[in-house]
Amino acid sequence: MLSAIGQGMILGLALSFMLGPAFFGLIQTSLRYGYRSGIAMAGGIFLSDLIYLLLTYFGISKIILDPKYAIVVGLTGGVLLIGYGLAQIIRKPQMQSIENGENSEPVLPTVGTMVLKGFLMNMFNPFVIILWMGAFSLASKNLEFDPLRIFFFFTATLLTILSSDILKSLAAGRIKLYLNETIIHKINIIAGLILLISGAVLIVRLFVEQPWNNP
Repeated sequence: MLSAIGQGMILGLALSFMLGPAFFGLIQTSLRYGYRSGIAMAGGIFLSDLIYLLLTYFGISKIILDPKYAIVVGLTGGVLLIGYGLAQIIRKPQMQSIENGENSEPVLPTVGTMVLKGFLMNMFNPFVIILWMGAFSLASKNLEFDPLRIFFFFTATLLTILSSDILKSLAAGRIKLYLNETIIHKINIIAGLILLISGAVLIVRLFVEQPWNNP
């Protein structure tokens, strides 16, 4: 059992540092709005991973890879990433400042908004479900299809990813205290460009790799 938990934690660490849209979105959000918003977004990413894993477990994931759904999901995810990336490039950061003797606080998004942002950013990427399907297939075989060991394996995986995302949010939120408006704006532009390119690549990969043909 401990071996299954250890293996799950290793997989979780590997997945948590994959440089995908969710990774850069999480860091950018934490730098822009603080660690609380980053943690909320991490919660949304966790929920989408959990749903995809449950869909894989119950064998429903193949429905998502039907061309009718996969194309819609992939295009929606790509457009969302491109739109969000453009917004980060155009929008200037609102830093806390003191003008005319009054505190000017940046307007922070709600927890629900950040959870939804993380959920959608991860959920509308059809290659995430491919990843979980592959991980589930490999882990099930290595763990001799033992339901209890598989449960502990993926529980450890998901909790490790969530913990890592929370730590990334805390670290980025801490760094934010030492950055000025100009630096944060430059970081937003870089993150926006990465997200914009990620969205374009997602759309291209969708039609080139056609994940529905490789379940």
